[in-house]
Amino acid sequence: MTASLVDCLIEALNQERVRYCSWKSNIDLDQALTGQMDLDFLVDRESYLPALSVLARLGFKPAGPRWGGTTPGIAHFYGYDPAADRLAHVHLFSRVITGESFLKSHMLPFEDLLLENPRYSGSLPVASYSAELVIFVLRAFIKYGSPLDLLVLRRQAEKLRKEARWLHEHADREQSLDLLRRHCPVVDEDLFLRCLQALENGASLSQRIALARQVRGRLRAYARHTALEWAGAMARLAVSQLQRRLGARRKNKVFHAGGRVIAVVGGDGAGKSTLVSELGRWLGRDFTVRVVHAGKPPASLLTAPLNLALRLLRRGRGSRGEGLSPNGSGRKGGLLYALRAVALAYDRRSLLRRAWQAAAKGDIVLVDRYPTATPGLMDSPRLAERTGDGRLYRRLVRLERELYAQIPPPDVVLRLQVSVETALQRNRARAGGEPDDYIQARHQSVPAWQRPDAGQVHDVSAERPLEAVLLEIKDLVWQAL
Repeated sequence: MTASLVDCLIEALNQERVRYCSWKSNIDLDQALTGQMDLDFLVDRESYLPALSVLARLGFKPAGPRWGGTTPGIAHFYGYDPAADRLAHVHLFSRVITGESFLKSHMLPFEDLLLENPRYSGSLPVASYSAELVIFVLRAFIKYGSPLDLLVLRRQAEKLRKEARWLHEHADREQSLDLLRRHCPVVDEDLFLRCLQALENGASLSQRIALARQVRGRLRAYARHTALEWAGAMARLAVSQLQRRLGARRKNKVFHAGGRVIAVVGGDGAGKSTLVSELGRWLGRDFTVRVVHAGKPPASLLTAPLNLALRLLRRGRGSRGEGLSPNGSGRKGGLLYALRAVALAYDRRSLLRRAWQAAAKGDIVLVDRYPTATPGLMDSPRLAERTGDGRLYRRLVRLERELYAQIPPPDVVLRLQVSVETALQRNRARAGGEPDDYIQARHQSVPAWQRPDAGQVHDVSAERPLEAVLLEIKDLVWQAL
C-alpha cells in the first residue's frame, strides 16, 4: 500500500529533526490526516527552513490570499496526492497567531508551551492535551469578544462544548494551570476556570461575552492591532470580500509562483469540455480559477451587431452551423463570412488577453480549446487569400491573421488524442451531435494542434475512461502550477 502524501510529509519532517507539532483542533486530527481538513502545524523558528525544504521536496506549493493581505507568521502550502486524488493543505505557523475568525487578532507567546513535551498520534507530534486546553479556552474567549464572531459562534456552541469536554477529560487540570502560570500569567487561574466552565456547561451568551471582555483585557499586550488598526483591517477585509463577490470568486487563494493559462485542446469527441469542467471544479475548491471557452468567445460591443446579422441571415437561408468547410479554411459566405471570421478573431483575442491578465494577477485560467496563428488548424484563421479576391477581402484576410498572431501563448497545453472511432461513438451518444461524415472529415483533414511559442505541451490519450484521463491531467496540471 502506497503511503499517503501526509504520511510522507510527517516521516520527512521527523527524519529532518524538525521541531513541530499539530497544535489545534486535534479533536478532528483523523480527518486532517486523511486530507479531509487542514493540518495546523506549529514549527519552531530554528526548524522553519528545514520544514520549507521538506515541503518543497514533496511538491507542496505555497499560496496565499489574492485579496486581504497575508499574515506574517502563517503560510499556506498545498500538495496533490495522486494516489488518493486529494489535495493536502498545511497551515504552517512559526508563531501562535490566533484569535478572531475573520482577523487573526492576537500573537500569543505560546510556542514553547505547545512544542515542549508533545504527545504522539502515530509518528506525528501533537500538542499535549494540557497545553491545547490552555490555548483552546483563550482562543474561544478572544472570539466571544468579537461582534462578527458572535454570528458564527451561535451556531458552534455545541461543537465548542464538545471540544472543551474532550480536552478537559484528557488533560491534567493541574498541569494546565501550571502551564498557564508559566506562560501566560496575565490570565489568572480563577478567570481561566470560569471560562472553561462556561464552555462546558453552556453558559448564556451574555455571560460568555462578559468573560470575553475580561480575557481580552488581560491579553491586550498581545493584540496585533491598535483600535484604529483593527478598524482599518476590518475595512480591508470587507473590501476583499466585496472583490470576491464582484468577481464571482468562491475562493481567494493564489499561488505565490503566479497564475497560469492552461489550454485543453484536441479533436471532436476528445472530452475537452468535460475535462475542463472537472479541472475547474477540482481547483476551484481552494484557488481562484477562471474557465473560458475560446472556441465560442463572448461577443464584444463591437462585434455583437455583426454576429446578430449573420445569425439572422443563416436562419433565413436555413443553413446549419457556421458554414465552415471541414478544415475551417473555406470562403463560404463571401464578404459577410470574412467579416464574421474577423469578428471571431477579434473576440478570441479579447477573451484570451483578459485570460492572460487574470493569470498575471494570480488566477488559474483553464481554456477549453485554444487558437493558433496557423490557417487550417481548429479555432485558427479561416480565411485563405486566393487569386481574384477583391482588395477588401484581402485586407480582411491579413487583419484576421494579425489578430490571431496577437493572441498570447498558453503556459501549458494538454493535447488530447482520440481515434476517429472513439470520437464517432462519443458524438453519437451526445445530444445534438454532429453527423458522422462531419466528424470523420474533421479528423481526416484537421492537423494536430501545434503552436511553437506555447509553453509545456503534454500529449494525453483520451481513449481511456474519464477517471483515468482526469487523474493523469490533474497530476500534469499540478506539476505545472
